[in-house]
Amino acid sequence: MADYPIPAHEDERQSVLDDFHVLDGPSDEDLDRLTRLASQMLGLPIALISLVDRDRQWFLSRVGLEARETGRDVAFCAHAICGNEVMVVGDATRDERFRDNPLVQGDPHIRFYAGAPLHSREGHNLGTLCVIGSQPRQLTGNERQLLEDLAALVMQRLEGLRSSWRCPLTGLLNRRPFFDAGEKEKARTELQGGSLSLVLLDLDAFATVNEHFGRSCGDRVLRRVAGLIADECRSTDLSGRVATDEFALLLPDTDLEQASAIAERIRRSIAASVIGIERLSTPLTASGAAVQLNPGDQTFAGLFGRAEATLHQALLQGGNRIITAPAEERCGPGRVPN
Repeated sequence: MADYPIPAHEDERQSVLDDFHVLDGPSDEDLDRLTRLASQMLGLPIALISLVDRDRQWFLSRVGLEARETGRDVAFCAHAICGNEVMVVGDATRDERFRDNPLVQGDPHIRFYAGAPLHSREGHNLGTLCVIGSQPRQLTGNERQLLEDLAALVMQRLEGLRSSWRCPLTGLLNRRPFFDAGEKEKARTELQGGSLSLVLLDLDAFATVNEHFGRSCGDRVLRRVAGLIADECRSTDLSGRVATDEFALLLPDTDLEQASAIAERIRRSIAASVIGIERLSTPLTASGAAVQLNPGDQTFAGLFGRAEATLHQALLQGGNRIITAPAEERCGPGRVPN
């Protein structure tokens, strides 16, 4: 049993948090301003934007605290996300949930805590905007409303960042965030072991579709393909639109043979799709590549570079086929994404 409460629908909550792609990322000045305002306006030395991850709380923004994260088992915010109101602890030494907590017994000697949950648009609490003091106190006057309002501004900024990560047409990750997420997944795989594979898919003669049938038809094609890719995705997979008509699928805990089979299923689904246009129709085909992470891939961009080279071979062979990269192939650092 965990030493902290678990919110209802925790798997869905974690999936939404992952979708923001901000964990372990760089600071954001707009969020830092809101954290500073919370500290200054409530007159407390510590203010944090805390995101409650699987087994930790990670501070996206912080004032008055050096640590970037703590274990979830000692996180006041792990309790705060289980409700939808501001959680207030007036004196942690008198609260049975927290009096033996090492953050109360030792540095930073928490006595007062107030945390406003950060509600995602899906209705999940991702973390809190919280303020902390080393003396007992309570929220007074309009301080509770102030903290709620600042938390709402934090979420407004986070939702805006999330929207910028995704292609507005397909809902898939854009190229840059796909690469950023890929680097993290590569590091996780190398640390924890297991396999990691990447699939690239390029629509054959997509420019002809746009030229002959118009942009609206082309957009329909892209949305349809994105849907077919989504049908093959698990919650742990990453999918992206990495070029105009090029899609990528990153598959944790998946070997080359499995990745190739997934790519082939998507290719066949695309080939079976027909887009009707004024009594005419155009069949879709796609070329694809499947590669598996190996020790020669120094960066995720290197893995991606091998996939692109393999995809080029599929195109040279006439398209409408999936090619796998031999496991012994090696590549340099790769091309940095735009």
